[in-house]
Amino acid sequence: MLRPLLGAALLAVLALPVGASGNPIVPQLTATVTAKSITLVGADGKRVRVLQPNQYRIFVHDRTKGQNFHLVGAKVNRKTRIATRTSTTWSVYLQPGSYSYRSDRNARLHGAFVVAGGPPA
Repeated sequence: MLRPLLGAALLAVLALPVGASGNPIVPQLTATVTAKSITLVGADGKRVRVLQPNQYRIFVHDRTKGQNFHLVGAKVNRKTRIATRTSTTWSVYLQPGSYSYRSDRNARLHGAFVVAGGPPA
């Protein structure tokens, strides 16, 4: 009885994507805020529209003291401070649902994406 469970656990571990270091690959997103724009892009440099549920590493580059980056969605509410320029990295689990990002100081700076479907293959 223990053997089938061990076999299933081994297959699950082998199915995880891994990098050259042997660690599971964590998808990376990059958020950038300037005085006139706010973006969230994937590793391919394209604006994020739809993602799969997963753990993500988000590199936030807030290049202005007048704006901030604020990510809101299913169990996520993270933001940078308005009065500082900063670069930081967040590790967040994005589960199915709608997410938005914005500057809390300028309503014209905003974007949105959806996390849909099941976990990554």
